[in-house]
Amino acid sequence: MKKNHWITLIVGVAIVLGIYAVPAVTQQPQQQPAAQLPFYVAVVDVAQLIKQHPVFIERQEALKTQVQQAEAVFQKRQETIANKQKSLEASQYKPGSPEHQRLLDEIANDLADFEKDAKAQQRRFALTNSQIMYDTYQDIKKAIDRYATARNIAQVTDYREFEPNPADPQTVAEDMDQRLVWFNSRLNITQAIVGEIYAAYPGKQPPARTATAPAAPAGAAPMQR
Repeated sequence: MKKNHWITLIVGVAIVLGIYAVPAVTQQPQQQPAAQLPFYVAVVDVAQLIKQHPVFIERQEALKTQVQQAEAVFQKRQETIANKQKSLEASQYKPGSPEHQRLLDEIANDLADFEKDAKAQQRRFALTNSQIMYDTYQDIKKAIDRYATARNIAQVTDYREFEPNPADPQTVAEDMDQRLVWFNSRLNITQAIVGEIYAAYPGKQPPARTATAPAAPAGAAPMQR
């Protein structure tokens, strides 16, 4: 058999067995379709979420107890200083005498220490309260993130639900200052987020809803595009 016949035979067998690679343009991998962007919007009342948060409730109660205890201590110190002043006024020491001046300086020092300690304590309480608010709000945002991500929600807006009173200008101003003027009540996911928060705290039960608490959510609506 001639050589070119052998080549033809080998090529034919290779094609039949499917092992003959014909040079061609390299096939590009198929591109996966991009994930659909979230397009729903929702509304929550952050003030209600804070009030109903277990961390906020428990730590605020503990802080309230500390404040009351501190107030009792400072009240006693204030009464002690006041008694010293009364005693000095009722004493027989003449103003300008060494003993009178000594007691007067003692009272002045007590007052200065009282004011310094009171301001320092107020600052400590303010920082503690700030930490409580920070931790609470961070936890709320995490709960919203879990809930919204699982439901294709693109944006959650805060809206404070309360009844403005024309006789109270402050409430009217606060209502008009809100950026969200109106929304369909079905967009309100406040109570759903409350449930999401308490799901992370086994054994905890959400407090009873107040009269101004938002209604239970029925879902979310797509964002206008």
